[in-house]
Amino acid sequence: MGRIIRYLRILSLLIRTGLMQQMAYRPHFFAMFAGKVIRIVLLLLFFQAVFVKVDRIGSWGYDQVLLLFATFHVVDFLMSITFHRNLAFYLPQKVHSGDFDARMLLPVNLLFLSSLERIEMIDLASFIPTLGFLGYVLVRLEFAFTGSQFLVYLVLIINALLFLFAAVLAIASLSFWTTQSGGMARIFDSLLKVGRYPIEIFEGYWRSVFLYILPLVLIAQLPSEALLGILSARAVLIATAATGLLLVLAL
Repeated sequence: MGRIIRYLRILSLLIRTGLMQQMAYRPHFFAMFAGKVIRIVLLLLFFQAVFVKVDRIGSWGYDQVLLLFATFHVVDFLMSITFHRNLAFYLPQKVHSGDFDARMLLPVNLLFLSSLERIEMIDLASFIPTLGFLGYVLVRLEFAFTGSQFLVYLVLIINALLFLFAAVLAIASLSFWTTQSGGMARIFDSLLKVGRYPIEIFEGYWRSVFLYILPLVLIAQLPSEALLGILSARAVLIATAATGLLLVLAL
């Protein structure tokens, strides 16, 4: 218990430090915050424009697509707030500069520090309206889900974050052998955006890739299907097993 309290205190210190760093340049902070919110609004307008012409995307209606969209951004912001940039970009920089060696001497878990050293407060500020948007979507759906469905939804969001953590950590680990791991991280970021669309928009080879090779359906589609009550228990078990396997390989 004492160890947990110690790391919670360290996390609290990292959050305060991140806030001080971001608020030192307040115009930049608010400009970045506005930019992230505008990006989400533009994507929402894109979906509205699509549904002017069609009633459904595959088996997904408008409100269901909004749920998928909101869920993706909840996961995306949680990842961005915590480990994404720390592992994908800052860790390789420290490895190449030699700063990583000095951190190995600190009396703190190296993976914990490498993953959470910089808490992105801009993304934390952007996360709040994203939660508000998710609440709006749930109102549109008239809260037509059970407590157990919502619990599975939360579990699968955690599963998605663990999957992404393992994937980003595996990519970041390449920095010990190459100077180009940042390029791989940016490619992964671009592919990650596929997760905000229903998998039904893909056919043939690409659908198989995003289902089995790079299972981006884990990020938002499976949690959304769980909340809608259309996800099987078998799919939940496969999703958690896939994440567990990737975590073992990454660690």
